[in-house]
Amino acid sequence: MKIASIILTSLNGGAEQVFIDYIKIFKNLNHQNFAIVKNDAPYAHKAQLHCEKILPIKNNFGYYDLLAINKVKNFIEINQIDCVVAHAGRAMFIASKAIAKIKNRKILLVAINHSNNVKRSIGADIILSVNKKIFYKTIDAMQDPKKSFIVHNALDLTNHVENNNKINLSNKDEIIIGVIGRMHKYKGFKRAILLIDFLKNNYLKNLTKDEVDEKFKRKKFILKIAGIGEEESKLKKMVKDLSLEFDVKFLGWINKEDFFNKIDIFLLTSNVETFGLVTLEAMKYKKPIISTNTDGSLEIIRDGVDGLIVDNNSTEDIELQFARAIQKICEDDNFSNQMVNNAYQRLLEKFTFNNLQNNLKEIFGLG
Repeated sequence: MKIASIILTSLNGGAEQVFIDYIKIFKNLNHQNFAIVKNDAPYAHKAQLHCEKILPIKNNFGYYDLLAINKVKNFIEINQIDCVVAHAGRAMFIASKAIAKIKNRKILLVAINHSNNVKRSIGADIILSVNKKIFYKTIDAMQDPKKSFIVHNALDLTNHVENNNKINLSNKDEIIIGVIGRMHKYKGFKRAILLIDFLKNNYLKNLTKDEVDEKFKRKKFILKIAGIGEEESKLKKMVKDLSLEFDVKFLGWINKEDFFNKIDIFLLTSNVETFGLVTLEAMKYKKPIISTNTDGSLEIIRDGVDGLIVDNNSTEDIELQFARAIQKICEDDNFSNQMVNNAYQRLLEKFTFNNLQNNLKEIFGLG
């Protein structure tokens, strides 16, 4: 089968990684890969490695870009594409308009919903949603349930060697907390900085002997932030204003393995996260996870089993919830080791490329 994957973004985030992951899997299944991307896509070179042809387009006029629609239509026709896999709303819309112009043959349109905005996907031949909530939104929007499926994102664990080192945070004087991702306000990195301030200047000082192990009270907490983005200058100013320059380190973009090897506890602080590939990465490297209760986290993590969940909507301060979760992880090494082992097994059972590949084969016959 000739499959053209399309995404029209200029970012390097989770949806873009999934776009590349799908292309890799199609190649594993011996299909011919083609790709359509925005001309400034920073991930285009990755797609090029696995595709026979790639079409970069400008898409200067958004959803109703007739020039882009016609270019996609011509690309599909010239290369005799059988199936178009569209990631995110703009790509879905332009792909559907391009396919509608082709009257002499049937082109299968598969829409991948990475967000809660499902309206552009409705009417596709197949809709794949990354979590249950998005799936049910497609059904509520009158998509045929027989054509709508939940397909989780996944990690490629090829050549990965399981880390069997035991967690021993109870005896560690300095605890490194890590967050990673694009510095956008919805990622909630501000919360992580406020947490460090709260631990340093409030929480540890106010704990009574009955509430804390003395070893925990003497610990120093360091925050490492990996990534770049539009909020970076605001976050750095916040660190300076709170006099946390020695407590918060900005790493820029670094290799994920290097990042996870440098931290003791992973935080996901997002306000919204429909999936969260980085949570799978934390499971892969066996780091204790504390996450806000986003749709994605609730899909991946079982609270108290694979990680700890704090409530975005609680009347209790989020920094206090995070602090209590950190204390639990640091004081109980047996609990922490059991939790990361549970998370790793859950990753193997539900979120590997093999799972994703089998799901795609079963849903629309890509084997």
